Amino acid sequence: FLTQPHRGVLSGRRLRTMALRSSCYGTSLVLNIVLAMAMLYALVSTHSGVEDLSSPMTMKNVVSRDVSVGARKNPIKSGRRCGLTGKHGGIAYKYCFSHKRATKRQHANIQTKYVFWPEGQRMVKLKLAASTLKSIEKKGLQQMAKEAGIDLNKLPFKDLRPERKDYLQKNQMQVPISKKKVTGHFRNAYRMKNPEKLAASKKTPIEGKYYHGRIIFGRFNEDQLRQLNDIPLEDNSVVYEDGLDVEDVSAAEQA
Repeated sequence: FLTQPHRGVLSGRRLRTMALRSSCYGTSLVLNIVLAMAMLYALVSTHSGVEDLSSPMTMKNVVSRDVSVGARKNPIKSGRRCGLTGKHGGIAYKYCFSHKRATKRQHANIQTKYVFWPEGQRMVKLKLAASTLKSIEKKGLQQMAKEAGIDLNKLPFKDLRPERKDYLQKNQMQVPISKKKVTGHFRNAYRMKNPEKLAASKKTPIEGKYYHGRIIFGRFNEDQLRQLNDIPLEDNSVVYEDGLDVEDVSAAEQA
């Protein structure tokens, strides 16, 4: 008598829990179906070429996330590999006296060379295998670079144009300075252009000088310029006593 209502209560609870579970399963199933349909619609719209600008799922980013856009990247890959042919080392065996075998690495003869590019009138810096030099003489540097997909204009170079040589000959040992902007902290300020103020100014202009392969900027006096040009300073420390006879060597040299 007491067990029958108890069983009825348990069965009611089970029914309610089953109903709740079924409702939850139903809603989750509906949500999954909606999401799948939305993703399928986005894929179809992107592949078809029709863009729906109102939908946030199909909008493309206006700003590119590639930080190297417009940068001058070296097209030659790093590593012990020829930049034009892709030649690299391999694995071989080495044997000892008892004929025990072990693996070793055989590297290609990779050298960094400056190769003359006739079309560009410059020496281009390349990482090449020694066997590639014969191929360059046979085919030409521009043809091999085109086959390898390398832009020779983006490589480090030494300019050999006649215009550049004439400029270096005329401006020998002169450091080029920007005529428009000032370097350093006041790089956004323009230089003084008024000739009257420049003539009335007591400051010597900032100049750049070469000194043993380095560039030094500053305001230099005559003694400092002589030191930079490796000219010995005049020795004014020698003082002759009164009445001391000094030989005149200039007349003998002239004779």
